[in-house]
Amino acid sequence: MKILTASDAAEVLGGKPLNTFLSELSSRLHLVNDTYAIPPESIAKTHLSMLFAYVLLRRNPEVYIYISDWGMWGNLERLDLIYGYRRSHGEYRTLIEAPVHLFDLSDEAAFVSILSIAFYFIWDAWVFDTEGKALVQISHDEWLEIRTDDEDTRKEFEALLNRFKLRLLHGE
Repeated sequence: MKILTASDAAEVLGGKPLNTFLSELSSRLHLVNDTYAIPPESIAKTHLSMLFAYVLLRRNPEVYIYISDWGMWGNLERLDLIYGYRRSHGEYRTLIEAPVHLFDLSDEAAFVSILSIAFYFIWDAWVFDTEGKALVQISHDEWLEIRTDDEDTRKEFEALLNRFKLRLLHGE
């Protein structure tokens, strides 16, 4: 796992500001089914993190988790959990300084841990690959969206999400 500043990540991704890159990626890729509710149970959030690791890390050489917003739940959030985890990997900067986490296949456990923390505290986060083939958006409003143009990735996500019984939010 490597931890980057937003500007370092933008440089790696072709020089566009990170938010611009993500906005363009979101506009270009197609939504997989619809918007999903984030399950309330911690174990379900962990399983969901494992599902994303399984699908994305096997198909892409590098995958990012960008934690774009946190702090909306005040003292209910335990920032010491993420900072302690990051320190165990040699990272001492704060999330505001370095919010982007870069993973390859050998970093699966770290990917699951960082994404699980984002899910537990319902932080805004973006999960995406370096080639721009897949994008997961997680909202503090307790929903997530998955986007891809890769047919095999779409089918795999649909099958796993159906088996996981993640609830769609359409019509609510």
